[in-house]
Amino acid sequence: MKPDNYAYPVTTRCNRITRLKRLRSLSSDHTAWVPEHFIGGHPALDLSNAVHDRRAPSPDNELFKSARDVGTWLLAAGLADERGAGAVAEIRDRHFLNGVREIRELSYKVFDAIASDVEIPSQPLGLLFSRAARGLEAQPVGWNSARLDLTSNQWRDSTLVTAFLAHLSIEAFFTLPRTRLHACPRCGWLFIDTSRGGKRRWCNMRICGNREKISRHRGHMGT
Repeated sequence: MKPDNYAYPVTTRCNRITRLKRLRSLSSDHTAWVPEHFIGGHPALDLSNAVHDRRAPSPDNELFKSARDVGTWLLAAGLADERGAGAVAEIRDRHFLNGVREIRELSYKVFDAIASDVEIPSQPLGLLFSRAARGLEAQPVGWNSARLDLTSNQWRDSTLVTAFLAHLSIEAFFTLPRTRLHACPRCGWLFIDTSRGGKRRWCNMRICGNREKISRHRGHMGT
């Protein structure tokens, strides 16, 4: 396990803004990823957070609405370049989206248990290991430290993409400082608290923190 002050690699703000500008042409049928979607402190947590709200899900809670959303998420997260993200966006396997969503939900169950300081469920963790192994025996793959390093053609393989996402969660499971892993009490999004005093409460103070303040204010006004 890495120490609490371990600096996890992040995409520079400049590069991320450049990438996000390319997403503004998306139609309303697709998710336009913004920096607020990437507050987890690790891509596996950002993946787990890829819904609007965990505590009070809305009818349109889904953020991965298409293969294109998965590709642009990988680009915005700094996990794939434009060619790789474009290849993912063109995946036509009808099972692909469900596979990505499954990895997301398995990851959430594991990390939410850690954040809640309860026993980690063995089934989701075991399934992540199983999904991470799929497709690796069929062809050689590259590695960048503990992560799969896929070629542009391999990004077209739906099985390898879901394996890539499962590997992110396994990496996070073994490396993230568990005492610093928390869930936002308002929306349920997960994050690593890197604040000096370890007292971060909200996923984003400007969003959930302010909403909580407004809610309390209205409660006081009504009494």
